[in-house]
Amino acid sequence: MLIDGASIEKDGCKTLCIIKELNDAFKNLIREELSSIVHGSNEVLELPEYHTYHNTLKVFLDRYEDKSEDTQKGMIGELLSHILMPKIFEYLTSISVLKNKEERSIKKGFDIIFCDLSNRKVWYSEVKSGHLNASDEVSDANEILLNRAYSGIKEMFLSERDSLWQSAIIDVALTIEDGFKTTLKKLLTEDSPLMSSTKSSDKNVILISVLYEDTQNCLELQDIDSFLAKVEDEAEFQEILVCSIQKGTYQKVAEFLREEAKNG
Repeated sequence: MLIDGASIEKDGCKTLCIIKELNDAFKNLIREELSSIVHGSNEVLELPEYHTYHNTLKVFLDRYEDKSEDTQKGMIGELLSHILMPKIFEYLTSISVLKNKEERSIKKGFDIIFCDLSNRKVWYSEVKSGHLNASDEVSDANEILLNRAYSGIKEMFLSERDSLWQSAIIDVALTIEDGFKTTLKKLLTEDSPLMSSTKSSDKNVILISVLYEDTQNCLELQDIDSFLAKVEDEAEFQEILVCSIQKGTYQKVAEFLREEAKNG
């Protein structure tokens, strides 16, 4: 899948996406996808006059503006992941919404859950976002983010918090039209600690890093190799995909959303 404004390299289970510029095509992609990402595509389909683009901008920015810098980086990183992953992996469908059900809160639990309906698979993803520190190499900074994603998703599987799956089941109703809802809910309940072992070795995961660094100092696909070799050796998960995203700054996305809200 080609995405104007971004370069994508894939090799087996590793992917590198470099967002070179926030151009008009990429901005249009945000405009097209934002409401569905924040509220759920099925929810938008049922209530289009309520979940308008302009209303959604307000919902997102109300949650975004008073957060810490680290949280803001994370929110933009999750937004970019929501936009890019179904484009990069066309067989994946998101069954998660970006907003939390609590007013003005950030999303808790699994960052994004994807499904592969044709193969009846659920993919749990963890997104970690951050900047390059002055003393770091770009590859080292990215590996730190991937290691945080790895530790985070592993902890969730071992936490025995059935509320994580309860929240995911609620999101299915918001994201998926009738016909597939029951299938997806059953797949999720089969993974829940109330119904099965909470071990991670029978779960499919997507580990996503979002590195904010000038794309003149660019990651390369081979920079993911050492991390991938480590997690494959540990065999912690059933199947794994690793995706690293690099963008110059997160502020430009936020500035674009603010301008859109003003002009709405």
